[in-house]
Amino acid sequence: MLIFVSGGSASGKSALAERVCCALPGPHVYIATMPVRTAEDERKVARHHALRADRGFVQTLEMPDRLGPIPDDATVLFECLSTFTANRMFDGGEAAPAVGWEAALWDELGALLHRSGHTVVVSAEIGCDGASYGPLSDGYRAVLTGLGVRLAAAADCAVEAVCGRAVVHKGRLPEAAPSSPDRGAVTATLPRKLP
Repeated sequence: MLIFVSGGSASGKSALAERVCCALPGPHVYIATMPVRTAEDERKVARHHALRADRGFVQTLEMPDRLGPIPDDATVLFECLSTFTANRMFDGGEAAPAVGWEAALWDELGALLHRSGHTVVVSAEIGCDGASYGPLSDGYRAVLTGLGVRLAAAADCAVEAVCGRAVVHKGRLPEAAPSSPDRGAVTATLPRKLP
């Protein structure tokens, strides 16, 4: 099963993705994409490891630059597509033109998406404000949006975290993964065509 979880900053997408992942059969493996460059980054990583310690994750794989070997039979939480995409496109501080990145990253994600185990992919929603931030940022946003569209199409379940609630756009969440401790998920009915 492939589940795609998206949402804006501080929307609750990471917590939702962890609940969804842990509702699926284990073993549970966390793929972290944040590069560790400073002492502050190391403290964040240590904090995140401690937060996940009692949630059933048996392994954390640090993969900020490239996807390495991924256990085929594990339920994997990939956190997150937006950071992974930025790491690849802006490697070493030099921005790469957006041309070709969507297809290249989609091919690279195949190792994650075509496993026999369950996969939960998290991504930030950064494209809905309508503002332009220059060619490099707009190119990054276009690549990330294109990957999000592909993931939503391929996913068994596509869910958006909004203010701590899960809005299911496609499929169903696993039964033990409510959007919050006291509320269930909201199922969105979207129009097929916009007026």
